[in-house]
Amino acid sequence: MTAASGPGGPAAGELARLLRRKRIETGQSMRVLARRIGLSAHSPISDYEQGRRLPPPDLERALEAALEIPGGTLARLRREALAERAAAMLDGDSGESAEPGETYAPAGPGEASVRGHRRPRALLPVAPDAGPGGGTAPGLGFALGVPAALAVVILWGAARRAAR
Repeated sequence: MTAASGPGGPAAGELARLLRRKRIETGQSMRVLARRIGLSAHSPISDYEQGRRLPPPDLERALEAALEIPGGTLARLRREALAERAAAMLDGDSGESAEPGETYAPAGPGEASVRGHRRPRALLPVAPDAGPGGGTAPGLGFALGVPAALAVVILWGAARRAAR
C-alpha cells in the first residue's frame, strides 16, 4: 500500500509523503528519527510514511521539531485525514457492507503473521449509540479511536461537505 492509496485519502497521503520527504531532506534514518522523538522502534515511522497509520497527537510536535516542519502542519493534515476517513465511513466507502445507521469499530487484535506483524483488524458492526455516552459522535469517536469531541468536529466537517 502506498501513501497515495492509503486508507485515509488525499490528506493521509500528503501527510505520509511530507514525513518521508522531510526525513530524507534532514538526512535521518527511520531509526535515528524514532530515537529523537522517543520511540523505541522505527516501525511506526515506516507506518506513518506509508500512510498505514497516522501519527498520534502527542508525537506531532516532536516530529515537526525533528523534521523542521512548520508548527501545526501535521495537526492540520491529521484532522483532514480523520475527517476524510469519517466521511468515507459515513458514506459507506469503507469497503464493508453496512446496514443503515451502523458504524464500524475495530475488533480485537489481528492474528500474528509468520514475521510477527499483525494483520489488519477485522471490522465489527456497532450501533450508533454504542459508544460511551451514546449518540452518533461518541459511536464514531469510538470507531475511529478518537475522543467524542473530535468526532463531533469530524461529523460537522462531513456534514458541511455533504451540504455543498
